[in-house]
Amino acid sequence: MRNITFDNEGKNNLEKEAIEWIRIWCEDTNDKKMPRVALIGDSITENYYRMVKEALKEVAKVDYLATSYSIASDMYQGCVKSFFQDSVYEVVHFNYGLHAYSVNEEKYSSCCMEMLQFISSRAKTIVATTTTVLDETLEAYNLRWKEKVLVRNEKIKAIADKLDLNINDLYAVCETFDKTKRYVDGVHFTEEGHKAFAEGLANYLNKGE
Repeated sequence: MRNITFDNEGKNNLEKEAIEWIRIWCEDTNDKKMPRVALIGDSITENYYRMVKEALKEVAKVDYLATSYSIASDMYQGCVKSFFQDSVYEVVHFNYGLHAYSVNEEKYSSCCMEMLQFISSRAKTIVATTTTVLDETLEAYNLRWKEKVLVRNEKIKAIADKLDLNINDLYAVCETFDKTKRYVDGVHFTEEGHKAFAEGLANYLNKGE
């Protein structure tokens, strides 16, 4: 291995998470009869995907791209942009905020702006606010994430306003949840929580908003 060199050109010097992952799922890829909807996000997006797909089965095909990678990374930027080379989407639901903790909020904002300019030039785009993170009691905010989520939501709302994009306020939705809709890690949600997110998004899309 000592004779092998690695090309670092174009790589960002970012702090990675201990485990990084990417999952993409597209069904009925040759079906041209229905419009396609893309859900872009993280594990929370991946968890409510199947319920959104079921709710929209009569009106659209639903694909998703979920990843842990930092929005400031070449991997994220390249993966999302490549995803749009494969299919044409009528609507995209974009949800990013609970990864890349080490990225400061100005960098977060500039990367979201760049990504949403790219996506919204190709499809009608709905921007989700970031969901709350609770501590192990599920009764109080996780203090490490509390302020970061609030600031990132301010940034994403400002970007949506500037680009004239619709907002799906997932933060406000999960603020109404009790413990039955929260998973024990304080980050994820139970089936009931995913169902609430999916129903709201499906209603949003069915109304053509």
